[in-house]
Amino acid sequence: MALDVKTGQTVKVTIHKTINRAAARKTIERLFMKDKSVAAPLEARSANFIPLPKRRGGQIWTKRPNKVHPALNRGDSATIVATPQAIRDLGSVADFVEAAPH
Repeated sequence: MALDVKTGQTVKVTIHKTINRAAARKTIERLFMKDKSVAAPLEARSANFIPLPKRRGGQIWTKRPNKVHPALNRGDSATIVATPQAIRDLGSVADFVEAAPH
């Protein structure tokens, strides 16, 4: 991998190619959710949801909010902290993203 960052540095990750593999999309989504600016609107939606437990079929049942996935389009970027796992993840999706120390 050509990315020479050390653990603890901040890295700016930008999508430069359309993601066409499901596993790569999940990996990039997991990396992007570490950026507070990307995750904040999705977490706000979950925070506004009020769980109302009720009895359904003799069991207590609670509706939970559906997970909302971020739109990962070309040109989207996120700033993340480089951890050993994040560096390995960036290496596995290097075909789709550009990462540079920030």
